[in-house]
Amino acid sequence: MKTIAMESIIQFEEGLIGFYDCKRFLLVEREEMAPFRWLQSTERPDVGFLVIDPSLVVSGYRAVIPNREWESLGLNDREAGLVLVTCSVGPTTAESTGNLQAPLLVNYETKAGKQVILTETGLASRHPLL
Repeated sequence: MKTIAMESIIQFEEGLIGFYDCKRFLLVEREEMAPFRWLQSTERPDVGFLVIDPSLVVSGYRAVIPNREWESLGLNDREAGLVLVTCSVGPTTAESTGNLQAPLLVNYETKAGKQVILTETGLASRHPLL
């Protein structure tokens, strides 16, 4: 298995929606999974998420995330941060979705992350990936 980027532990101080007890996640990037990545809880082996960069699904996605959300992670430049959305794999590719309403923001320098809820964007929690 070839790694395309270093695996990183990301600290989500507030946990993730529905998994508030999970604060530390390992972000795994593997060539055979691209463009997807795997976000695995280090506290609970039964909790892991398939994630993707939402800009691969919706052009200009970063622009809908308010600056204050990036600034709360110590980022003044939204392009310096990493944004991911969790995915649900459906029975067919056409039925697979991404949660564009609740992205995960990461300051890759400090390895700090947070999940935000975007309201009034028109984006769905089950947005088709295709």
